[in-house]
Amino acid sequence: MKPEGNCVGLLTTRGLSKSFAGRPALDGVDFEAKSGEVHAIAGANGAGKSTLMNLLSGVFRPSAGEILLDGEAVHFASPAEARDAGVSTVYQELSSIPQLTVAENIFLGREPCTRLGRIDKERLRGEAKQILDESQIALSPDARVGDLSIAQRQLVELARGLAFSPRILILDEPTAVLSGREIDNLFTVVRRLRAQGLLVLYVSHRFEEVFAIADRITVLRDGRRIDTAPTSEMTSERLVRAMIGRAAESRFSLPPLSSTARTLLRARWHAGGEECELALREGEILGLAGLVGAGRTEIALRLIGGYRDTSLSLELDGEAVSHLSPRRMLQRGVVYLTEDRKQAGLFANLSVLANTTAAILPGISRGGVIVGGKEKKAAKEVLERLGLVHRSLDQPASELSGGNQQKLLTARALLTAPKLLICDEPTRGVDVGAKEEIFALLSEIAARGVGIILISSEINELVRLCHRLIVIRNHAVVEELPGQEVDENQVLAAAAGLSKAIEKQA
Repeated sequence: MKPEGNCVGLLTTRGLSKSFAGRPALDGVDFEAKSGEVHAIAGANGAGKSTLMNLLSGVFRPSAGEILLDGEAVHFASPAEARDAGVSTVYQELSSIPQLTVAENIFLGREPCTRLGRIDKERLRGEAKQILDESQIALSPDARVGDLSIAQRQLVELARGLAFSPRILILDEPTAVLSGREIDNLFTVVRRLRAQGLLVLYVSHRFEEVFAIADRITVLRDGRRIDTAPTSEMTSERLVRAMIGRAAESRFSLPPLSSTARTLLRARWHAGGEECELALREGEILGLAGLVGAGRTEIALRLIGGYRDTSLSLELDGEAVSHLSPRRMLQRGVVYLTEDRKQAGLFANLSVLANTTAAILPGISRGGVIVGGKEKKAAKEVLERLGLVHRSLDQPASELSGGNQQKLLTARALLTAPKLLICDEPTRGVDVGAKEEIFALLSEIAARGVGIILISSEINELVRLCHRLIVIRNHAVVEELPGQEVDENQVLAAAAGLSKAIEKQA
């Protein structure tokens, strides 16, 4: 659905630029968006999407250029000023407080008060309920946020953004933690907001979502606006080429798997009353497929001793391993890359250098003191190899784009010289260009004989990149499939429990 022809040109930028330490993050961007439309902002990691959103929401001030609302220049000195002007942002990271209710979180920091200066709880609840009802967000204002699902907490973030009565709503990767049905529910809310005349700026790496919800798409690359078009005119090929400057590869060449390759890992455990087995050979990329909640991450954590399972027996290089722990498995060359890079992977406030070398401190220290030259040499070599985009080794990891944060975690893993690498959703939240780089890196690592277990919710990634797939349901292995030779529908049917039912009917 396109916006009506009489929609007002609400937001305009002219020559908008922002530099950090002399390096341009946004370079002369001219942009226009209208009331009553969903306008998607697409681009590779580091393209300037976050910088543009931070300028529009008052987090940063422009180095040059201007922002106009209804044709009038505005100058935001803070996010509060942007909100007062009608610009509200809902960030990807959840910021709600679990101990408080939905209503208390929606009005956190600006609660309605009585004449005596106390919080007016009745008014607080009533105003929160009005926001939830008007947006048709199915949450109770009295519910404790800590008792809600991740998807429901995302809706709390949305309700908080709407509590400011915005004219412009910025959604930053709003579906990163949502399942298919939850995404549909969010889209219903977004379409309703569009019908009410809001401008929704929608930032996402997921092409299928962008094409499903957006009226127009603007593409940034290297801090510049490359393309803007109605969604009906923006093909996937045009979008990819605008984002990365070239067409994406349709196929991926896997390193050949030797029939004489040693078995690196063999694990057995009980689930659903049956014994399950997983085996991995040198140089093999093994995919774990399954629906959300199937237990893929739990199985990965079992393998490194991060999830207690008394039924698990494990052999590494043909030798039985007992008393599992993440530290012991790391010492034996088994490295786990977490799916939650922000909370469980990165030391966000520490530097790129400290994050890169965090797992090899004994090897770069003398007498308990880090040898600076040795540390920098190790970090520079691996970061150059991965093509990390960063200002300096002293830059905080929190300032990197999502794709570069993933590269940073991968660099840390590579410095440990792993025998076995477990990658849990390594392409979540990264753009198509960064995905290609991660795929190439995993293939290169496998070609050197490292065994890789790849967990991904993107079935097309698993089919494209893995020698072999095992399908997980309810923490159990339900089917084994031959990687690139299998159809995506077969994997999905097995994950949903449909393939066996079809066999029985036949």
